[in-house]
Amino acid sequence: MSSTMRRKSLRRVPGPRPEPAASDVPAVSLGRLTKADFRADEYLKETLRSAETTNIRQFRKGLEDARKGASKNLQKNVYRNYESFVFISKEISSMERDMQLLRELLHGINEMGDELMEPEPDEASRVGRRRTQRMSMANQHDMFKDQLARLWRTVRESQRLVPFAPGRHVVGEARSVSELSPSTLQTRQKVDIVVLSDMVLVAARKRGGGAQTVLVADRAFELANVSVADVGDAARSGFLVKIVNRAETFLFGFKGGDAKNEFLLLISHAKAGVFADTGAPPPLPLAAARSEREDDGGAGEEQQRQLDALDIHIARREFDAATELVLRLQGRGVKAADAQAAALARLVLADLLMPCAGRAQVAQNVGLLHRLGWDKEAKGAFLAARSATIRNRTRQLRLEGNTQLYIRELAIVYFRLIRNTCDWYAELFADPTMISALIAWVRGEMAGYAVIFRRHVFHAMQRFQVVASCLNHTLAEVDILGHAGLDLKFMLDQEFFPDLTACVRSYEARSVALLTKAAGEDSLAVASKVSTENYAAAAAQFGAQIPIVATVSRLDEALAEFGDELRFIVRDSLYSQVVASVLAIIEGVLKQFLTVLRRPRAAGAAAYGQELALLVSTQAVISWVIPRAAAHLDRIFGRTVSDIHNLEQRLEAFPASLQDVFCQKHSVAIAKRTFDFVTADFVIGREVTDEMQPSEQMERLLGEVGELARALDRWGSVSKRGVLSGLIDCLFVQMIDPRNWEADGRKRQFSHYGVHRLVLDIHFLLRVCGSLVSKSTNNMANRVCEKALRAYFAGAQGEGAGMMNKSWYDARVLTAMHRLGFSFPDFGRGFEHRSQQSFDAAATPTPNAGRQAATSPGSSASN
Repeated sequence: MSSTMRRKSLRRVPGPRPEPAASDVPAVSLGRLTKADFRADEYLKETLRSAETTNIRQFRKGLEDARKGASKNLQKNVYRNYESFVFISKEISSMERDMQLLRELLHGINEMGDELMEPEPDEASRVGRRRTQRMSMANQHDMFKDQLARLWRTVRESQRLVPFAPGRHVVGEARSVSELSPSTLQTRQKVDIVVLSDMVLVAARKRGGGAQTVLVADRAFELANVSVADVGDAARSGFLVKIVNRAETFLFGFKGGDAKNEFLLLISHAKAGVFADTGAPPPLPLAAARSEREDDGGAGEEQQRQLDALDIHIARREFDAATELVLRLQGRGVKAADAQAAALARLVLADLLMPCAGRAQVAQNVGLLHRLGWDKEAKGAFLAARSATIRNRTRQLRLEGNTQLYIRELAIVYFRLIRNTCDWYAELFADPTMISALIAWVRGEMAGYAVIFRRHVFHAMQRFQVVASCLNHTLAEVDILGHAGLDLKFMLDQEFFPDLTACVRSYEARSVALLTKAAGEDSLAVASKVSTENYAAAAAQFGAQIPIVATVSRLDEALAEFGDELRFIVRDSLYSQVVASVLAIIEGVLKQFLTVLRRPRAAGAAAYGQELALLVSTQAVISWVIPRAAAHLDRIFGRTVSDIHNLEQRLEAFPASLQDVFCQKHSVAIAKRTFDFVTADFVIGREVTDEMQPSEQMERLLGEVGELARALDRWGSVSKRGVLSGLIDCLFVQMIDPRNWEADGRKRQFSHYGVHRLVLDIHFLLRVCGSLVSKSTNNMANRVCEKALRAYFAGAQGEGAGMMNKSWYDARVLTAMHRLGFSFPDFGRGFEHRSQQSFDAAATPTPNAGRQAATSPGSSASN
C-alpha cells in the first residue's frame, strides 16, 4: 500500500510544454546546401546532434520554406529568361545544321584535294576520262527523267506542279508527316514531302477506292523562295518544322527527331545544290547567314558590327531601326544584308496579317514593307488581313431565329468594313496600278456576303416580305458606300437577280402543286357565288353572279397572295419571270381541270352536275379570275401588264375544247349503255311490217340525252344547244368510223329487217332532236344509212327485197312519239306545229328506189 502511494507521488503532473528558444532551433544554412560537395547525412548529424524533437520539427519547417522560396526564384528566372532560352535553342539547332553542312563541304574539299594529288594522266587516259564523264552525264540525265516519271506516276497531279526541267531531280522524301495549323496546332491532313533539287512538293494522303490510300499533289514551293526553321523538340509541341514561303507559313510535325533531322538535312543538300548552280544566295536562318557573312572577304570589322546589330534589332522586333540599317547596308552593296531583309520583311508581313491590328500599326507595317520593296506582298497581306477581320466579326454575330436582324447586323459588318478598307487602301497604296487588286477584293467580299445572304434568306424559303426587308437592309448599307464614292448596287443586282428569279419560280412551283392537289380533291360542288360587277365579259355570260367551285376560289386567293408578296420585291427586271409564273399557275389549274374532266364517272344527274360545274368554273377562270389578276399586277408594276390581259383572249377557245371533251366522253358512255352501234347485230331474220317501231335501245339513248338536257337547264351559262348538238355529232362520228364496219377482216352484214331498223332508229333520232341536228350531223346520218343500204344490197346480191318509202318511216316515227307522250319536249320545241306539215310535204319514194331512200332520214331532219 505504501509503495503504491509512493509511486503515485513520484508521477509528474502534466502541464503546458514550454516553447523552445529561438537560439535552440538549428539554423538552415543555404550556403552549405548549395556547395558542390554537400553531403546530406553529415549535415544532418552535425546540425541535429543535440536537438530535441520540437527543434527538429522547426528545422524541418525551415527546410520546406527554403525549398519553396528556391522554387519561386527558379520559376521567376525561367519566366524572365524564356525568350532568350527559345532564341538560343533555335540558334543552337541552326548551328547544328550548319555544322553538318560544313562537315560535308569539308569532306568534299578533302576528296577534291585527293584528286588533285593524283599524278598527271597521259593523253589516252584524259580522252577516256572525258568519254566516261560524257557517258555519266547522259546516264545522270536519264536517271533524273526516270525519277520525275516515277514521281508523276506515284503522286497524282504532280506533273502540273512539278513539270520537267533540265537538271531537276528528286533529292529525297519524308513520309507520314502531319500538316498542322500554325495557330491551333491541330492536324489538318497527313502528307508526304518530296524534296527536289529546286522545289519542295507537298502531297496529301487521300482515300482512294476501298481502303487504298493515294497521294495527290497539294502544293509546291520554289526552293529559292522558302526558308525552313526548326521549331524545336518537345514532348508537348512535338518535332515541328516551319516552312515560310513569302507571306505564307506552314507547320509540319514529324514522328521523331531523327525523321525531322533527316528532312532538314535533305533541305540543306537541296539548297546547297541549287544555289551552287544559280549563284544566288539562299535565304538562310540567322546563324547560317552570320556564318556566311563571316566568310565574305569584302566585309570589314565595322560592317560585321552593323550586321550583328541588325540581328539584334530583328530579334528584339525593332523593325524601324532594322529597316534603316538594312537599307543602309544594301546601299553599300553588302550582299549579306539581302537575307536579313527577307527575314525582316517576313516578320513584318506576319504582323500585317494579324486581323485585329489598328490603323496606325497597319500603316507603319505597310510603310516598312514599301521601303523594303515588298509592295506586292504588302498589298496581298493587307487585303488578306481585312478579309480575316470580316470573318472574325461575322462569327461574332448571333443568329437567334430573327433572320432580318441577323442580315442587318451582317450588312453593317461587311459593308462598313469594306468602306474602311477602301479608305485605308487609298492612303496606304497610292500607286494607281494597284487599284485593280482592291476592286477584285471588293468583288470577292461581295460574293462572300451573297453566299451567307443566300443561305439564310433564299435557301431557307423565307417569305417575300422577309426577303425584301433583308434586301432593304443591304441596300441601306450599300448607299453609305455610294456616298463615299463606291457604288456597289450593280454588283448586288448581279449577285441576287438569279436568286430572286429562283425565288419567284419556287413560289410558282409551290402554288401549282397546291392548286393541282386542290383540283384533284375537289368535289366539284358549287362552293360560292361571286359578283360580276366591274367585269363586263363575265356579267354578259353569267349575269350578276358566277357559281364557282372551291378550286377557282383557291386560285383567285393564290394569285392575290402572290401579288401581295410580289409587291415587296417587285422590280422591272423581274417582269418577265412574274408574268411567266402567273401564266404557269393559271394554265396549270386549267390543265388539271381537263385531266379531272377526262376521269371516268358514274352515270346520272350527279355526275352531269359535277362536270357541268367544272365547265362553268373554267369559263369563270377566264372571264373573272384572269381580269382580277391582271388588274392586281397593273397596280403592282404601275403600268398595264398586257401579257396577262391578252391571256383572256388567248384562252377564249379553251372552254369550247373542254365542252368537246365532255361531249366525246359522254357520247361514248351513253352509246355503250344504250344504243351500242359497235356491238349491235343487224342480221335479224324477221319481217318488216307496219307495226315496226324504233328500237328500245334508241329510246333509252334519247332518255339519257333528255336527262342531260334537264341537267343543262340548271346551268344557264352553259350552252345547252352546243352541248347537245356536240353530243349527237359525236354519236354519228362513232357510227361512221370505218373500223366499226369491219370485224376480223370481214365487212359488216345487214339483213332486210336489220337495215330497216337502223334507218328507222336514225330517222327517229333526227326527228326528235330537230333543230339540234347540225348540217354536218345530217350529212353523217345520210352516209351511215347509205353505207348500211349498200352493205345490205351487196350481201343480197341483187335478190334483196325493196326498201320502204319515206312516208312509212315518218308514220312509224310519229306513232312512236305519240306512244311516248312527247317525252322529249326539250329537243324539238314546236315539233307539234311542224310534224304534219313535214309529213304532207315529204316525198314518197318507190319500193324499188332503196338506194335513194338512204338519204331520206337526213332530208326529213333538215325540214
